[in-house]
Amino acid sequence: MTVDIGVGGWPTTLAINAWTGEPGPTESEIAADGLAWALRTQPARPQRYLQPEPDADLRDWGDPRVGWGLVLPDNDAIPEADRTVGADAPEPIRALLQARAPGPVLRYRAELAPTHIRRYYLRRGPQDLAISGSGRGIGEGQLPRYLLLYGTPEKIPWSFQYVLNSACYVGRLHLYGEALGRYVDALLGGWAAACARPTHPVVWAPDLGSADITHLMRMAITAPVHEALAGDDDIGRNVRYLGADGDATVADLGKALAGQRPALVVTTSHGMTGPLDDPAAMARDLGLLVGEDYELVRPERLLAGWQPDGAIWYAHACCSAGAAAVSNFHGLFPPGSRIDRLLTEVAALGEQVAPLPTALLGATKPARAFIGHVEPTFDWTIRQRRTGQPLTSSICRALYPNLFHPAPVGCAFGECYDHVGELFAQWDQAVRAFNLAQDAGPTLLACQLAARDRQSMVILGDPTAVLPALPGGTP
Repeated sequence: MTVDIGVGGWPTTLAINAWTGEPGPTESEIAADGLAWALRTQPARPQRYLQPEPDADLRDWGDPRVGWGLVLPDNDAIPEADRTVGADAPEPIRALLQARAPGPVLRYRAELAPTHIRRYYLRRGPQDLAISGSGRGIGEGQLPRYLLLYGTPEKIPWSFQYVLNSACYVGRLHLYGEALGRYVDALLGGWAAACARPTHPVVWAPDLGSADITHLMRMAITAPVHEALAGDDDIGRNVRYLGADGDATVADLGKALAGQRPALVVTTSHGMTGPLDDPAAMARDLGLLVGEDYELVRPERLLAGWQPDGAIWYAHACCSAGAAAVSNFHGLFPPGSRIDRLLTEVAALGEQVAPLPTALLGATKPARAFIGHVEPTFDWTIRQRRTGQPLTSSICRALYPNLFHPAPVGCAFGECYDHVGELFAQWDQAVRAFNLAQDAGPTLLACQLAARDRQSMVILGDPTAVLPALPGGTP
């Protein structure tokens, strides 16, 4: 018997793979208040690796069992045959598709999100693939592990990228025109002519005092990353660390980038989200990094003296990647409070990508990738509330050693998104405890905050982008 659990409607019955010894299938109708259960319980993410795959290297996106694919907004105005091959994409994206054939084209449709994505086939028509549970690879009915979204978050929302992050290695390109052409040309050429040096990373961490979250970010992210980089035989003293001695100004950063020509840039700072009464200025400066001197890292000034030329930049700052039309944290703070007003005004800007990654990826000599945040980070999301333990080890490992294995940027950050499922599993148990009148409120808050924070960390650029290998080989 077929049980309808598709996207199109609410099922009348559900069957399970258990047997009581009685004849017939083990199935039941759903309770009248079953929807309340669906709303109450947030499912934990299943483990990605159900069994060992010794013959498939997840860093090898060219392996058809791993795979790379392109996600475009669907367009009912064009024939299905054209949708299958991405005929509506800009010429550089079509060139990328041709070079990476047979990587498939998949389509975002709002009515299928967040659970499914559509794939068109030339001979059999469309198929709606489950994001959780589909086989991985590029074969029929499979979902590639590496996915490049092409389009602004107005066309493919950030919220859909958050969902995909928990299932695949995901990046986004939103460029157009000459900037898009430069990025794709560099990507297809493997940044062969790039001068960015993996042996000379730059770590920049403005610290505005022990009472400010910038101090916590420096201690939990940039300081341990610097220590790990400095301990590598190929890097050692070549790493430039700005932040321990009051030298994390905007001018200091510009000089370090120009002198080092780094292949990796790691920054923690505040991100600009003001002035709240000037939407035009907010959009212009959205997420720009703030130095110890309270100056902003303005892209046009930065690129006047330095070109990213194949660098990967990690920026842990509020809105460093962009803004969403609805904040994940809406309703957490009293109306009119400082943070509530900030979240409200930023959300009013709508779905958009921030100016710094736009400039870096579209530069004359473009960056490989930019990793940033669409939402703010809270102190509870990077430090355990009860013990004070830092909760950033997977971020630190992604930056070193993962990126230097070398692993594609999407794969390098894969573990960071595993925490989303873990946190929602803890949240689910805390809900049960709360319903039993136990004091679970702080755990509920901590889990929600941390899960939403990790969801909003996104990769801009192709997820297969990879740093040059260090001279000494794998760290």
